[in-house]
Amino acid sequence: MKRETHIISYFSLPTDLAGEMRDWPEFVAGQEYSVDLKSPDSSETVSVRYVEDGEERYVSVSGDGAGTLFDRVLGRVIYSLSAHSDNLMVDRYA
Repeated sequence: MKRETHIISYFSLPTDLAGEMRDWPEFVAGQEYSVDLKSPDSSETVSVRYVEDGEERYVSVSGDGAGTLFDRVLGRVIYSLSAHSDNLMVDRYA
């Protein structure tokens, strides 16, 4: 099962999303806006990336596999980004 959500914001202040999740047991690797996580109990993986596509800038949270890791990561990313922005737009991409 593939899932992806895009979070659009102004990104005026940097947010260390990897630092927010570094202590999680699912954390594999990451720095700043890039984070890779894998569930130890299943094959579920989640990636977070900052994307610049022309004039569009967004954070992509994508997951592969069934489980709750995607939901937990998405919640943390939204919560963390909202601390540095007065406006977030969340779009379910896939």
